[in-house]
Amino acid sequence: MPELAIRVPGVDALFDAWSVEPLERRPLSDEARERILDAWTQERKRAEDGPTVALRLPGGERDDGLEAGIAAAVHHDMETMAVDSRHHWIRRSLRPRESRVGIILFLIAFLIAALIDYGGSGDSVFGQTFTVLAWVALWGPAYRFITAASFRLARKRFVELSKAEVLVSWD
Repeated sequence: MPELAIRVPGVDALFDAWSVEPLERRPLSDEARERILDAWTQERKRAEDGPTVALRLPGGERDDGLEAGIAAAVHHDMETMAVDSRHHWIRRSLRPRESRVGIILFLIAFLIAALIDYGGSGDSVFGQTFTVLAWVALWGPAYRFITAASFRLARKRFVELSKAEVLVSWD
């Protein structure tokens, strides 16, 4: 079994800082999830069977029963991502208010730019300013959509990682 060794700076860095879920159901932080996924994507090419996720945490944070809770949380997060990446990826990327506001702002700014340049040469500073503003308004929604599409493409990896053995060691 290939071992995905990942050093985590602390237990808090492993999980979503805003989650109120119990430890066993707490979602991983985006960075931790992406690191595990990237490590498995690289190692998978050489692997013949499923992975083992080996998390190394600072010894000062060790507590009784924490290993089992962390392992359960990793499994739960990967199972949730396997379902979300298959069924909810577009809805998830467009749901945040920032995405909806960005798309509306894009349309309004682009319309204003078109009205300013209507009948002109198209080189108006004001028209170009609104065009740039329109594209900037799409950065947040585009990031969410690209991330969701990336997770959609990795849905099989999430299924494989949801079945992985999770080992927790302490430095």
